[in-house]
Amino acid sequence: MSLKRKRVKAYVNALSELILMDNPTREAAIDILKNALESNGVGPFRGISRPSDIYEKELTSLYVIGTRGLNIYEEYSDKLSKVFYVERLYDDLLKTVDSGDVSSLRDSFKQLLGRDVSDSDLTKLLRLVITLYYLDFVKSDYVVLVLKKIVNAFPEYVDIVRRYVKFFIAIKISSDIASGLIKNKMKKDLTKQLVSLDIGVSKAVPSDRYIEEIAKILFKIPKDVISKVLK
Repeated sequence: MSLKRKRVKAYVNALSELILMDNPTREAAIDILKNALESNGVGPFRGISRPSDIYEKELTSLYVIGTRGLNIYEEYSDKLSKVFYVERLYDDLLKTVDSGDVSSLRDSFKQLLGRDVSDSDLTKLLRLVITLYYLDFVKSDYVVLVLKKIVNAFPEYVDIVRRYVKFFIAIKISSDIASGLIKNKMKKDLTKQLVSLDIGVSKAVPSDRYIEEIAKILFKIPKDVISKVLK
Protein backbone atom coordinates (compact mmCIF):
# COMPACT_ATOMS: atom_id res chain seq x y z
CA MET A 1 0.00 0.00 0.00
CA SER A 2 1.38 3.43 -0.95
CA LEU A 3 2.15 6.03 1.69
CA LYS A 4 -0.65 8.25 0.39
CA ARG A 5 -3.20 5.43 0.62
CA LYS A 6 -2.09 4.74 4.20
CA ARG A 7 -2.69 8.40 5.06
CA VAL A 8 -6.14 8.32 3.46
CA LYS A 9 -6.98 5.17 5.39
CA ALA A 10 -5.99 6.94 8.61
CA TYR A 11 -8.16 9.94 7.71
CA VAL A 12 -11.17 7.71 7.04
CA ASN A 13 -10.65 5.87 10.33
CA ALA A 14 -10.39 9.17 12.21
CA LEU A 15 -13.57 10.51 10.61
CA SER A 16 -15.44 7.32 11.48
CA GLU A 17 -14.42 7.70 15.10
CA LEU A 18 -15.40 11.37 15.15
CA ILE A 19 -18.86 10.67 13.78
CA LEU A 20 -19.48 8.14 16.52
CA MET A 21 -18.77 10.72 19.23
CA ASP A 22 -21.74 12.45 20.89
CA ASN A 23 -20.03 15.82 21.11
CA PRO A 24 -16.85 16.00 18.98
CA THR A 25 -14.46 18.93 19.39
CA ARG A 26 -11.37 20.16 17.55
CA GLU A 27 -9.21 19.05 20.45
CA ALA A 28 -10.67 15.54 20.33
CA ALA A 29 -10.29 15.46 16.54
CA ILE A 30 -6.61 16.34 16.80
CA ASP A 31 -5.96 13.49 19.24
CA ILE A 32 -7.98 11.03 17.17
CA LEU A 33 -6.18 12.04 13.97
CA LYS A 34 -2.75 11.76 15.57
CA ASN A 35 -3.55 8.28 16.89
CA ALA A 36 -5.00 7.17 13.54
CA LEU A 37 -1.91 8.27 11.63
CA GLU A 38 0.42 6.62 14.13
CA SER A 39 -1.64 3.41 14.05
CA ASN A 40 -1.24 3.29 10.27
CA GLY A 41 2.48 3.94 10.49
CA VAL A 42 2.49 7.29 8.70
CA GLY A 43 3.32 10.86 9.61
CA PRO A 44 1.20 13.94 8.96
CA PHE A 45 1.04 15.66 5.58
CA ARG A 46 3.76 18.30 5.76
CA GLY A 47 6.79 19.89 4.19
CA ILE A 48 10.31 19.66 5.56
CA SER A 49 9.48 21.46 8.80
CA ARG A 50 7.37 19.84 11.50
CA PRO A 51 5.65 22.63 13.46
CA SER A 52 4.31 21.94 16.94
CA ASP A 53 0.71 22.39 15.72
CA ILE A 54 1.10 20.08 12.72
CA TYR A 55 -1.80 17.83 13.77
CA GLU A 56 -4.14 20.78 14.01
CA LYS A 57 -3.02 21.79 10.52
CA GLU A 58 -3.74 18.21 9.47
CA LEU A 59 -7.43 18.76 10.20
CA THR A 60 -7.42 20.26 6.70
CA SER A 61 -6.70 16.80 5.27
CA LEU A 62 -9.46 15.30 7.40
CA TYR A 63 -11.87 17.98 6.18
CA VAL A 64 -10.93 17.34 2.54
CA ILE A 65 -11.60 13.61 2.84
CA GLY A 66 -14.89 14.27 4.61
CA THR A 67 -16.14 16.79 2.05
CA ARG A 68 -14.60 15.56 -1.24
CA GLY A 69 -13.80 11.93 -0.61
CA LEU A 70 -16.65 10.59 1.48
CA ASN A 71 -19.12 13.45 0.95
CA ILE A 72 -20.39 13.13 4.51
CA TYR A 73 -20.05 16.71 5.75
CA GLU A 74 -23.65 17.74 5.10
CA GLU A 75 -25.06 14.47 6.41
CA TYR A 76 -23.19 14.86 9.69
CA SER A 77 -22.96 18.66 9.74
CA ASP A 78 -24.36 18.83 13.28
CA LYS A 79 -21.22 17.09 14.50
CA LEU A 80 -18.58 17.97 11.93
CA SER A 81 -19.34 21.70 11.98
CA LYS A 82 -18.18 21.71 15.61
CA VAL A 83 -14.78 20.50 14.45
CA PHE A 84 -14.18 21.97 11.01
CA TYR A 85 -15.52 25.52 11.32
CA VAL A 86 -12.04 26.90 10.55
CA GLU A 87 -11.56 24.73 7.45
CA ARG A 88 -15.09 25.52 6.27
CA LEU A 89 -14.29 29.23 6.30
CA TYR A 90 -11.22 28.81 4.11
CA ASP A 91 -13.10 26.50 1.81
CA ASP A 92 -15.58 29.36 1.32
CA LEU A 93 -12.64 31.65 0.54
CA LEU A 94 -11.39 29.15 -2.02
CA LYS A 95 -14.79 29.10 -3.70
CA THR A 96 -14.51 32.86 -3.97
CA VAL A 97 -11.13 32.45 -5.69
CA ASP A 98 -12.73 29.99 -8.11
CA SER A 99 -15.57 32.30 -9.07
CA GLY A 100 -14.12 35.77 -8.63
CA ASP A 101 -11.83 38.06 -10.59
CA VAL A 102 -8.43 38.99 -9.18
CA SER A 103 -9.56 42.60 -8.81
CA SER A 104 -12.42 41.62 -6.51
CA LEU A 105 -10.68 39.04 -4.34
CA ARG A 106 -9.46 41.42 -1.66
CA ASP A 107 -12.93 42.85 -1.06
CA SER A 108 -14.56 39.40 -1.23
CA PHE A 109 -12.12 37.99 1.32
CA LYS A 110 -12.63 40.95 3.63
CA GLN A 111 -16.38 40.50 3.46
CA LEU A 112 -16.18 36.80 4.32
CA LEU A 113 -13.61 37.25 7.07
CA GLY A 114 -15.10 40.42 8.52
CA ARG A 115 -11.62 41.98 8.57
CA ASP A 116 -8.52 42.51 6.47
CA VAL A 117 -6.69 39.45 5.14
CA SER A 118 -3.66 38.31 7.15
CA ASP A 119 -0.67 36.14 6.34
CA SER A 120 -2.25 33.40 8.47
CA ASP A 121 -5.37 33.47 6.29
CA LEU A 122 -3.40 32.93 3.11
CA THR A 123 -1.33 30.20 4.73
CA LYS A 124 -4.48 28.27 5.67
CA LEU A 125 -6.04 28.82 2.26
CA LEU A 126 -2.97 27.66 0.35
CA ARG A 127 -2.55 24.63 2.58
CA LEU A 128 -6.11 23.67 1.65
CA VAL A 129 -5.32 24.00 -2.06
CA ILE A 130 -2.11 21.97 -1.81
CA THR A 131 -3.87 19.32 0.26
CA LEU A 132 -6.59 19.00 -2.38
CA TYR A 133 -3.86 18.46 -4.96
CA TYR A 134 -1.88 15.93 -2.92
CA LEU A 135 -5.02 13.90 -2.25
CA ASP A 136 -5.90 13.93 -5.98
CA PHE A 137 -9.07 16.06 -5.80
CA VAL A 138 -7.75 18.80 -8.12
CA LYS A 139 -5.31 18.87 -11.02
CA SER A 140 -2.04 20.77 -11.10
CA ASP A 141 -3.49 23.35 -13.52
CA TYR A 142 -6.03 24.31 -10.86
CA VAL A 143 -3.32 24.87 -8.25
CA VAL A 144 -1.36 27.02 -10.69
CA LEU A 145 -4.46 29.14 -11.36
CA VAL A 146 -5.15 29.66 -7.64
CA LEU A 147 -1.54 30.55 -6.87
CA LYS A 148 -1.47 33.07 -9.71
CA LYS A 149 -4.71 34.69 -8.55
CA ILE A 150 -3.56 34.92 -4.95
CA VAL A 151 -0.17 36.45 -5.69
CA ASN A 152 -1.73 38.98 -8.06
CA ALA A 153 -4.46 39.92 -5.59
CA PHE A 154 -2.14 40.05 -2.58
CA PRO A 155 1.36 40.96 -3.85
CA GLU A 156 2.42 42.00 -0.34
CA TYR A 157 2.28 38.32 0.61
CA VAL A 158 4.49 37.07 -2.21
CA ASP A 159 6.87 35.39 0.27
CA ILE A 160 4.07 33.17 1.54
CA VAL A 161 2.97 32.29 -1.98
CA ARG A 162 6.58 31.57 -2.95
CA ARG A 163 6.87 29.07 -0.10
CA TYR A 164 3.78 27.22 -1.29
CA VAL A 165 4.88 27.35 -4.92
CA LYS A 166 8.06 25.52 -3.91
CA PHE A 167 6.05 22.99 -1.93
CA PHE A 168 3.64 22.44 -4.82
CA ILE A 169 6.41 21.98 -7.39
CA ALA A 170 8.21 19.54 -5.09
CA ILE A 171 5.01 17.51 -4.61
CA LYS A 172 4.29 17.50 -8.35
CA ILE A 173 7.79 16.35 -9.27
CA SER A 174 7.79 13.72 -6.51
CA SER A 175 4.42 12.45 -7.69
CA ASP A 176 5.60 12.34 -11.30
CA ILE A 177 8.72 10.43 -10.25
CA ALA A 178 6.59 7.95 -8.28
CA SER A 179 4.27 7.40 -11.25
CA GLY A 180 7.11 7.13 -13.78
CA LEU A 181 6.30 10.34 -15.66
CA ILE A 182 9.68 11.81 -14.73
CA LYS A 183 12.56 9.41 -15.23
CA ASN A 184 15.60 11.63 -15.71
CA LYS A 185 17.25 14.85 -14.60
CA MET A 186 16.42 16.73 -17.81
CA LYS A 187 12.66 16.15 -17.47
CA LYS A 188 12.82 17.05 -13.79
CA ASP A 189 14.65 20.34 -14.46
CA LEU A 190 12.28 21.24 -17.29
CA THR A 191 9.22 20.60 -15.13
CA LYS A 192 10.58 22.74 -12.30
CA GLN A 193 11.26 25.69 -14.56
CA LEU A 194 8.04 25.50 -16.58
CA VAL A 195 5.74 25.34 -13.56
CA SER A 196 7.57 28.19 -11.85
CA LEU A 197 7.41 30.34 -14.97
CA ASP A 198 3.72 29.56 -15.44
CA ILE A 199 2.89 30.79 -11.93
CA GLY A 200 5.11 33.83 -12.34
CA VAL A 201 6.68 34.03 -8.88
CA SER A 202 10.41 34.69 -8.88
CA LYS A 203 12.87 32.56 -6.93
CA ALA A 204 10.26 29.85 -6.42
CA VAL A 205 12.11 26.86 -7.88
CA PRO A 206 12.74 24.25 -5.16
CA SER A 207 16.20 22.78 -4.77
CA ASP A 208 16.82 19.13 -5.55
CA ARG A 209 17.56 18.60 -1.86
CA TYR A 210 14.13 19.95 -0.97
CA ILE A 211 12.43 17.76 -3.58
CA GLU A 212 14.29 14.72 -2.26
CA GLU A 213 13.01 15.37 1.27
CA ILE A 214 9.41 15.85 0.09
CA ALA A 215 9.65 12.67 -2.00
CA LYS A 216 10.64 10.72 1.11
CA ILE A 217 8.15 12.36 3.50
CA LEU A 218 5.07 12.24 1.27
CA PHE A 219 5.71 9.38 -1.15
CA LYS A 220 8.48 7.22 0.39
CA ILE A 221 10.13 6.88 -3.01
CA PRO A 222 13.14 4.50 -2.88
CA LYS A 223 16.47 6.30 -2.60
CA ASP A 224 17.89 4.74 -5.77
CA VAL A 225 14.89 5.97 -7.80
CA ILE A 226 15.22 9.50 -6.45
CA SER A 227 18.98 9.52 -7.00
CA LYS A 228 18.58 8.52 -10.64
CA VAL A 229 16.43 11.60 -11.31
CA LEU A 230 18.07 14.11 -8.98
CA LYS A 231 21.74 13.16 -9.45
